[in-house]
Amino acid sequence: MAGLYLRRSVLEVKIVTAEEQPGGARRAKQTVLCPGTPDEQQKVALWIIRRMLVQFHREWTGLRERESSGAWVSVANALLDRYSHQLYDVICDVEAVISDDLAVEIRCLSADMIKTANILIMIDCKEECCRRGDALAKEALRHAKRCASLQRSAHPR
Repeated sequence: MAGLYLRRSVLEVKIVTAEEQPGGARRAKQTVLCPGTPDEQQKVALWIIRRMLVQFHREWTGLRERESSGAWVSVANALLDRYSHQLYDVICDVEAVISDDLAVEIRCLSADMIKTANILIMIDCKEECCRRGDALAKEALRHAKRCASLQRSAHPR
């Protein structure tokens, strides 16, 4: 399993797997999520997943607002493809600290994204891509809200 590292900045959070770390060092079968207790690791994992889901929703919404472009289907395909792989990779990296049902739900969302991307790009069906992408963006936001709820219930302030 690839290690998961976070780089935080004021503007964004970038999720980087061990393969992308400077120096090319890869740690086999070790996840570096954050130091601390399993509860703290779970809180960070839920935050990462929620952040990715919200970012996907924002990017999809932004893309829909600019949908007049002739290359829209290709751009939508790239967006769905990128997020499907990122979500799947993150779930693999954090599955030890999140619930099984959440991991399955996010994997299913990832599979729906890649299926939508692959099928719709092959048949060049912009309308269906819009509808399915909108549904996926809403589903991502629903999961993001669930992650926030899980964080609050597990770690009341």
